[in-house]
Amino acid sequence: MNILKWLGRAAAALVMAGSTHAATLAAHRAVYDLSTMRLDSGSGYTAINGRLAYELNGTSCEGWAVTYRIANRYVQAEKGTQVLDTQLTTWESGDGLEMNLSQKQFVEGTLDSEEKLKVKRDKPGQEAKGSMTKPKVLDFTVPAKALFPSTHQVHLLDLAKKGGTRDSSIVFDGSDGEKTYKAITFIGKIRPPGTFAPDKDNSETAPLKGLVSWPMTISYFPADDDHVEKPVYQASFNMYENGVSTDLVLDYGTYALKGKLAKLDMLKTAACDAKLAN
Repeated sequence: MNILKWLGRAAAALVMAGSTHAATLAAHRAVYDLSTMRLDSGSGYTAINGRLAYELNGTSCEGWAVTYRIANRYVQAEKGTQVLDTQLTTWESGDGLEMNLSQKQFVEGTLDSEEKLKVKRDKPGQEAKGSMTKPKVLDFTVPAKALFPSTHQVHLLDLAKKGGTRDSSIVFDGSDGEKTYKAITFIGKIRPPGTFAPDKDNSETAPLKGLVSWPMTISYFPADDDHVEKPVYQASFNMYENGVSTDLVLDYGTYALKGKLAKLDMLKTAACDAKLAN
């Protein structure tokens, strides 16, 4: 599973839900420089570095559009260097009933794989019907309790604002085809504005100076297997109350990457009428 894929989820794993009391995620474009944080002997790599770009636009009225791209340079002692470039776009309705995804992966600039799917449920809390057209034609179902990525992020921010410290949710983001995941999240103590040390000397975090934030760690497990002890993927980060994340740690099991915010642009978006959001 890729990161949205947290920020793709990942996100994955990063929106205003259909309520005037729900958290609001600001439209923004963020770029992170990725560097090697940990390499286990079983990874097969001697170095990994790259860049992650994430952009979110929209509101709960018009839905949320996410563009995500992660390009990493993998170095192996015997096989040399290989560049993997994953590009993903999604659209999710503000009511959490629909999601569309298009994803491409390039290896050394050549298209290696492609995925396209759509998911829709008729009403909240109902099992959703999915339709995949690439890499194969497939109809599938998504569990009734499964949250789409933007809805899941809003849920976590709302929980953090209420003082919650742990959450377990079923999440479907489409980045692994028809698979769903159990996302277990731990939320740390609230950080007052301007107190998160790693962001103090980064001029790109200027738009975030007046906002509170929380440390979060999300671990993803297969939703259909309760016996798996180690997560398939884990993401840790500092999340501000407007949905912008800094200080990323992306853990893929045999290796982990550190993500430093290199560029942040806050984007304008049309105001969402509270009456329409309900």
